[in-house]
Amino acid sequence: MSLIKIDQKAYEYNLRHIAKKIGSFQRLICVFKDNAYGHGAKLLAPLAKNLGVSFVAVKSEEEAREIEEFFENILILSHRPHGNENSRFIYALNDISQVKNYKQDIKIHLKIDTGMHRNGICVENLEHAIDLIRSSNLKLTGMFTHFASADEMDGSFFVQKENFQKAKKMVKKYFSNLLFHSHNSAALFRGKIPEDEYCRIGLVQFGYGDSNLKRILSLYAHRLSQRILQKGQSIGYGGIFTAVKDMEVATYDLGYADGLFRYNGKGELVLGNGKAMLGKMSMDSFSCENSGEEICVFKDADIWADFFHTINYEILVKLNPNIQRVLV
Repeated sequence: MSLIKIDQKAYEYNLRHIAKKIGSFQRLICVFKDNAYGHGAKLLAPLAKNLGVSFVAVKSEEEAREIEEFFENILILSHRPHGNENSRFIYALNDISQVKNYKQDIKIHLKIDTGMHRNGICVENLEHAIDLIRSSNLKLTGMFTHFASADEMDGSFFVQKENFQKAKKMVKKYFSNLLFHSHNSAALFRGKIPEDEYCRIGLVQFGYGDSNLKRILSLYAHRLSQRILQKGQSIGYGGIFTAVKDMEVATYDLGYADGLFRYNGKGELVLGNGKAMLGKMSMDSFSCENSGEEICVFKDADIWADFFHTINYEILVKLNPNIQRVLV
């Protein structure tokens, strides 16, 4: 069966490198949403914990429950309040109109819209939001924002930073000992992180976004069959690829049902071992020159992202959670 190998030493190296940058593991918030960006949240959680990480962020309550045994603090980023929230977790408040829908005494982190205009409360409405939070008996324990263009060299990053500083100054009039976090993976290496803030790290912990980091995920497939494809014969749906000489080919057990982008046979899609995929990818398999029992499909998601004109995030998060993931 297809397999995802996670390089344990590379992951630990990345976390140490990032912790050194920001000062300590205690200031890290590891973002494990969407199965740790496809890498396997339950597999990586004990590794992060053993290094000293105590705070993580996930998408949903379901994701939080999967790893709650490992971490003291778990922030749920994309929660729709239902009135039966779990006091074990921390919930992001993304829309002040929903404040009355939360269970009382639940811990929340208030999301501030500093310029991305996706989720959160505008700085101008912050004092009103504080009044509503107080009257609803919610426990405000933190405040955060998200940068829209930290990976681009324009001025919006600095505008958002300034807006968040204004919000922090305002909220400190009413609350003490709040946990602040604004810097994400893209912002991590753009200057100094404020002393009173934690840092949320997403894809950067898995080796993307800085040349000093190491990729930790490799995707492998295993051979289903092999044959001699004779000169003039075609392989796969539509016969897109036709052999110009006799060649030994094999079919491997990975396809677009496993979360891969569907290769349509056009252009050269190079696999992790340097071989090219031959013909159209099928739902559960693909073909290439025979490469033995096991073949590396990719070690660097950037290669597939460039080929399919998308981003590395999308290549990784689409990987089927049913693919076995193992530490190596």
